[in-house]
Amino acid sequence: MAIYQSNWNTETSRNNELEQYLMTIADRFSGHESFVCRYGWLPKAYQAVSVTPDLLKDEERAMHTLGIGRNMLKSLQFWCEATGVLVPTTGHGHQPGPVGRKLLDPKRGWDQHLESLESLWLLHWRLCTRAALAAWSEVFGEGRLVRFDRQRLITALAQRAAVSARPLATSTLEQHAAIFLQSYYQAERNGDDTSWCPLQDLALLRAAKEEDGRIVFNTGLRTPIGLSQRVFAIALIEFVASCEKGLSSVDFHRLLKGAGSPGAVFRLDEFQLRAFVENLAQGPLRDALRFVDTSDTQSVVLQRNRIDPYYLLETQEEAPIHA
Repeated sequence: MAIYQSNWNTETSRNNELEQYLMTIADRFSGHESFVCRYGWLPKAYQAVSVTPDLLKDEERAMHTLGIGRNMLKSLQFWCEATGVLVPTTGHGHQPGPVGRKLLDPKRGWDQHLESLESLWLLHWRLCTRAALAAWSEVFGEGRLVRFDRQRLITALAQRAAVSARPLATSTLEQHAAIFLQSYYQAERNGDDTSWCPLQDLALLRAAKEEDGRIVFNTGLRTPIGLSQRVFAIALIEFVASCEKGLSSVDFHRLLKGAGSPGAVFRLDEFQLRAFVENLAQGPLRDALRFVDTSDTQSVVLQRNRIDPYYLLETQEEAPIHA
């Protein structure tokens, strides 16, 4: 089996890899209707659409069923599709999406009420790698911003928008930045407040006030509390599959710092990443995953024909849940 190797010590290699990543994604700056993905939205929408597939296409009925207004309904649909909880169908309705089936299915879902940190890590992964949301790509998908204030984020988004087919209003960029920040950080939360976003519980965005009064956010490396082996396995498999066509392995450094990699999205350091990979190779993916660690190379080799379907998202038939 061929092993993909590249020299990640050169800036040229990094730039080429990033350019390839960006070419596959058309940035999105709107669609969320100025609402974060609120607590309870995803499970409620999943259950409702499972019963009535065309519900979200009938605004009046959907607003009545879900108990929300028109703009909130549009936002809810946006987040359901962005997270992979629901996917549109050719018949102008929706059906359970890959993430929805894994987490919210009444019979086989891991977390039908979306209460665990593990589930939130999977949603975070999906938003950063499949939703094409500009702020998520800038901060987590590509890891360009680690320490930044609100204006620095808006400036970075403006640079991304400069290559857009049509100019974007400053207000659009500001709103998108605000939604990103509110999705991961809230200074205070009331006990009965259901307007907060569950992703805040991941504590990926930390804030501090500078001497000049600016609020600076930090997404530096830290222990990923609640990130499970099975969510990491899903992310690893998806990342390897997204790399060069036909190859089933990836350089360890690319897995750590590459655009859209588990290391970048989950904010892992080298030791944390290595521990996850080794535990998978010795445990759940022992028949499909091999970690090659020699004096001149570190690579992760994946034999796709041996992957347990349980660790795949893009599959219609789910394997029985493991103990």
